[in-house]
This record gives sequence, C-alpha cells and structure tokens, in this order.
Amino acid sequence: MQDVQKTVLSQYACAPSLNALINGWNQAFDPATLIDQWYDQIWNIATAQGYGLDVWGRIVGVQRVLTISSENFVGFAEATDLTEQGFNTAPWYKGTATSSNVSLSDEGFRQLIYAKAMANITDGSVLSLNILLMALFAGQGDAWVEDHGDMTMTYVFNFIPTDVQVSIIQSSGVLPRPAGVAVSYAIRGHA
Repeated sequence: MQDVQKTVLSQYACAPSLNALINGWNQAFDPATLIDQWYDQIWNIATAQGYGLDVWGRIVGVQRVLTISSENFVGFAEATDLTEQGFNTAPWYKGTATSSNVSLSDEGFRQLIYAKAMANITDGSVLSLNILLMALFAGQGDAWVEDHGDMTMTYVFNFIPTDVQVSIIQSSGVLPRPAGVAVSYAIRGHA
C-alpha cells in the first residue's frame, strides 16, 4: 500500500505497537513489486516470457509448437507451396513426409504472435499484407505480396526460408488468405 496510515482509525493513530505491526505488514505484503513483475512477464507482450507468451498465443490463436515438414520433394514451377525442389536435389514424393514438432523460442513465438495479431485485424489489402510480412520476416530478407489481378496472389520470398519459417508460412494460419482469392508461394532469389 502506498499510504497505510490512511487506513488506521484516528483513535489508534498514536498506538506505537499497533502502528509498528501495520507498517511491518505493509512492507512484507507490498504488492508493488509483484504487480510490476506480473506486468513485465505476462501482460506486456514486448517483455513477456514463457507462460506469458503462451497466454498471448491463446488469445490471438497460435501455438508455440509447430509441426515441421522437414523434407523437400521434386516439384515444378506451378506448385503452390515451398517444399518443391528441382531434379537431382530432392527425392520423389512417396505419399508421406517426415514431420516433427518444434517448439518456438520466446523471440520467435513473440514474432508469430505479433504477426497473427496483425492478421486478425488486417483488411486483406496488399499494403497491409506487406506490412505483416515485413513484421514477420524483419531482418530475414525481402518478402512481399503480388496481386495478379485475377483473384490470385502470391506470397514471394527473396530469401530461402528455414523449415520452421516454411511451417509458419504454410500451416500456422498467420498469413491471411483473402476471401475468394487463390494463394500460392514462391521463392524468387537469395538474400
């Protein structure tokens, strides 16, 4: 409490033993540091850690654990996902892919939470989708949206995404799909 003396009745204001007990309890039970810790570790998304980020993930609708498809397969230019490779660089698809679960670090999960929060309120325009991509892949390389004008669009990446990033792009639900628009993905170069 900030001023505990305001809670003491006037008839006990001069009782030294009672005031010493009240002041001692006030110092022992002062919730200010606990409130500051709670704010920093749970409520403030910029500084939240561990459990606090897990709470924010539930609020915006993403999970810390992602299923990663760790295999690439022979594919062609018209494919719409990021697991295709050219001949002599990847095996043929055998019907199943090896996958594993990966838990994102606090910083990676915070980035995913920010992107999902932005996706939850986006208007689906190319401008807002590009802002989302810049936030999600800051420092990784260039990423943008191409609108083809025929109810199709492509998420384009000018860097090679990691397996975790491919999983975020294709299966986490963070990158929005505007209603009625076919979405594809492309890697155009190296950063």
